[in-house]
Amino acid sequence: MLPPTALAEQFLIRTSDQAAAEALSDVPCMSISDTATVGLTVERSEGIIRVADSAGTAYSASSLAEALDGYLRLKGVCVVRDVTIKGYIRISPDAIRFRIKTAKGDILHKNAVKKDIEEIYAMGYFEKCDATLEDNAVIFMVSEYPVIMSIVVKGNEEIKEKDILDAIGLKKFDILNTRLLKTGTDRIKGLYRQQGFYNVGVSTQTTPTEGGTTLTFTIDENKQLYIEDLTFDGNEHISSRQLKSAMETSTRWPLGIFSHEGTFQDAVLDTDLLRIEQYYADNGYMQAKVGRPKIDIREDDGIYITIPVSEGPLFTMGTIDVAGDLILPREDLLDAIELESGETMSKSRIQQAIERIRDIYMDMGYAYVQIKPESTEEEETKVGLTFRITQGKPVTIDSIQIRGNTKTRDKVIRRELEIEEGGTFSSTAIKDSKDNLGRLGYFSATNIDPVPKDDSTMSLLVDVDETTTGSFSFGFAYSSEDGPMATTSLSEINLFGRGLKAKGNIEFGPEKKNYTIDFEEPWLFDRNLSLGTGVYSLEKEYLYYTKKSRGGTLRLSYPLVERFRHSIIYVYDNVLGLTDIDPLYKPSLSEEEINGGVTSSITNTIYRNTTNDYFRPTRGSNIGASLEYAGLGGDYHFTRATATAAQFFPVWSDKLALMLKLRWGTVNPAQGDALPEYERFDLGGLNSIRGFEYGEIGPQDSLGNFLGGRRMVVMNIELTFPLGPIPGLYGVVFHDEGNSYEKRIDLTNLKKSYGAGIRWVTPMGPLRLEYAKVIDPEEWESPSRWDFSIGAFF
Repeated sequence: MLPPTALAEQFLIRTSDQAAAEALSDVPCMSISDTATVGLTVERSEGIIRVADSAGTAYSASSLAEALDGYLRLKGVCVVRDVTIKGYIRISPDAIRFRIKTAKGDILHKNAVKKDIEEIYAMGYFEKCDATLEDNAVIFMVSEYPVIMSIVVKGNEEIKEKDILDAIGLKKFDILNTRLLKTGTDRIKGLYRQQGFYNVGVSTQTTPTEGGTTLTFTIDENKQLYIEDLTFDGNEHISSRQLKSAMETSTRWPLGIFSHEGTFQDAVLDTDLLRIEQYYADNGYMQAKVGRPKIDIREDDGIYITIPVSEGPLFTMGTIDVAGDLILPREDLLDAIELESGETMSKSRIQQAIERIRDIYMDMGYAYVQIKPESTEEEETKVGLTFRITQGKPVTIDSIQIRGNTKTRDKVIRRELEIEEGGTFSSTAIKDSKDNLGRLGYFSATNIDPVPKDDSTMSLLVDVDETTTGSFSFGFAYSSEDGPMATTSLSEINLFGRGLKAKGNIEFGPEKKNYTIDFEEPWLFDRNLSLGTGVYSLEKEYLYYTKKSRGGTLRLSYPLVERFRHSIIYVYDNVLGLTDIDPLYKPSLSEEEINGGVTSSITNTIYRNTTNDYFRPTRGSNIGASLEYAGLGGDYHFTRATATAAQFFPVWSDKLALMLKLRWGTVNPAQGDALPEYERFDLGGLNSIRGFEYGEIGPQDSLGNFLGGRRMVVMNIELTFPLGPIPGLYGVVFHDEGNSYEKRIDLTNLKKSYGAGIRWVTPMGPLRLEYAKVIDPEEWESPSRWDFSIGAFF
């Protein structure tokens, strides 16, 4: 605040009241002097303060500040005549006046003007702000920050300009202030440090231009520096290798040229220090402490980090007990805890024990259960644990709200939920409900959040993000089994938003011509009863003949117990006479097979699917067993039994998933009947044992022709993982074993292969490209094979 320019002299006053003197010193037009002719007195009585001078002027108020301001108004001293804003260009003066407190008619105070200036600066639009007093008018002089008209980046060779501009968060026509400029500079440095340029220098320059300014970032990249050595000081019982495995910060390894391995980031290292302490606590060193790392940056060499560690003693568990509100026998709860006396203490295992107890209580409706571990020192390094349980009140679900479904009807979502309004809360039911929704294939993401209301009720918010459920494609597809094909398909798995499934498909190629129409109502009459039907026409060129068939199916399924379902499928398949038969192969076929016939069969299947995703399961299982009987009329009579069991494990979160799958089957003709060749088990190819051509595994005739087997077993192991940020794209490594047999399964005679590939869920359907290498191939078998398929195959 500059001194007044239009006052020839100050208003002089004398006073013996120290509080009044301090308050008046904040008024720029006032001076306190013992020689002043005007004396000021302050009287305080019953909450009223009276200010009076020797000339007879007086003013009373409830506070000293109000009394002094009232007195000065009566004297006409330092009364603000007007408030003026100058220097603004784009910002409205009314917006500035809204932020300041000084107004016309106020007594001018230096601290009040100072706060007004701070408020103006806080708006973020002004580079400078001053205030002056002229003829009792307060003038705020502002200078606005310039507008960015263009941004220039210089000196960047290792990082693209676009990536830098995206990182700084500034763009054309933004107002350039000091805070945003510093933020942009720091983000550029952070971007470079992620790639090893720890000593990067960033300077800025502004150049006035028409309408604003040009902002220039000049980057001095300097040499890339990586972490060359990471050591620990004080670790005697936990090896450095183990501690490094718990950290994200690491030294650069040979393949680091393709990633950011070995770069140093302060925030990541700070988190790593907590990870190290957690690792120690998980291994019994509950008092372990990690000190501040010593970081040695050598410009021509690299970064060397030393982390001091104080391990402390090793603790073991003493007596394990539970107390409080026990809803199960004490022994059952102790079994669920899975901790035993004498074991090494583990912070993570204790937390897991708490979560296991919590799950038990939450499944019984106690959503707000509290479990607190209480420790008692039994020996110097032996600690007893008592899990004290406060169950709270049982919680009911008063309402279930659904959000995000613009197409799918509420009832389609609600019928997949394992919990109902008015029902008891269950964490397992919520998890199962989320998996049910994920298996539908209607949503790209689903979430179910509890919304607490009081200590005995809560609501559930079901949040879904719908994805495309219908598709139309017309184009070209290729399968290593069926060759090239022109395809047209129209499918919808959520027809009218009611969950109806309909699809029609045409595949036309030199080796296969297929026409199918299928429809399914998964909840008939709003009951958990599925009814489906389909018709098809298939012409397929095999190695030694061409087979044509027409037929249809009728399917019915319903739940049994737990998550098991029972399905009944009736199949009518009319195989026309075989054509284009290889003369050398014709003796291997019976007259019935050559002439064709009708197969009328019914299949009973019991299955259970608890997987968590429609396209790429990472958790759960899929098991089933079926028995098919052909002989309800028709020309062929046989019995087929098959079983499948697949288990999915999340090895690392849901990123890395393991699948173990086993399939078994046997088919037996009725006594005196022949079994058509096309009813046998043909193995090989993408869907059984990769690395072999479809149909080239199993029994052979005297000419070396593959006949297919009456028994089969297939075992698959797969490890899947996402590839980059592209949705639906992931990689796979696998190992396959299996074979088909004429009489009995011989596990000592298995075909084996291993390989890797990529899979991509595209709008046209799933794409698979996989390479497999055969283990110990026979002379007639290829040592390796690529398998590829793309398109809408049903």
